[in-house]
Amino acid sequence: MSVTRSQGKRTPQEEALVAALATVGVAGRVETRGNLAVLVTGNAGAALLADPEVRRRALAAAREAGFTHLAVELMPGDPRPDAPVSRD
Repeated sequence: MSVTRSQGKRTPQEEALVAALATVGVAGRVETRGNLAVLVTGNAGAALLADPEVRRRALAAAREAGFTHLAVELMPGDPRPDAPVSRD
């Protein structure tokens, strides 16, 4: 199984997913690893994805863009105690 990671210019799949995620308010960058889309987002994006409807729409957008799975990677930083996911 080959693993690819996008660097530099985004693929049409990544562009489509970034645009679709923006329509539900989730901002971030998308990296490709085979058929997996990795959304790299901050606390605001993670908080939005905690909502089941937003998460459902994000997964549907990933599938529509040609991905089989969507993972979320949290950006480092933002040491707020109220962050939606602990980074400890």
